Amino acid sequence: MSEHTITGTGTRTSVSWDLGVGLLHVAADEVAPDVPPSHDTQVSFSSRVWISLDRSGRPVDVDILDIPPILVGIVPPARRAGPPVDASPGAIPWLLDTDSNWIWIALIQAPAEQRLERTGRVELRLAGSRATRLRLRIPVAGGLGRTERIGP
Repeated sequence: MSEHTITGTGTRTSVSWDLGVGLLHVAADEVAPDVPPSHDTQVSFSSRVWISLDRSGRPVDVDILDIPPILVGIVPPARRAGPPVDASPGAIPWLLDTDSNWIWIALIQAPAEQRLERTGRVELRLAGSRATRLRLRIPVAGGLGRTERIGP
């Protein structure tokens, strides 16, 4: 792993980010005892991805823009008014923007300073309707995409 590797714990997730190879791994910390391992499903697809980073280069949140239709009915919808929906035990806290069908995953509580915009490979492991693992691989150098500063 590169010098840009971080490993930390979010609300209910472990996050590992290696900018050197363009790999983000998010795993639910808790085990969902009511879903047997035989019901795990893996969904893999290519998507445009936004990774918002804090001042230290840690990922704050992830937006997955091009999701397959099968996920639209599984991901809990975001509510623009009212308190945010908490993730189920044993799940990554993800929400669906129902206007655009984007998935938003909050990783840590920190202000975003910049955003990486890339097209990458997304691998999601589902236990029933819960996301338990996310692996995202994006090009880091010489690839299509851009980095944008956020804020003043």
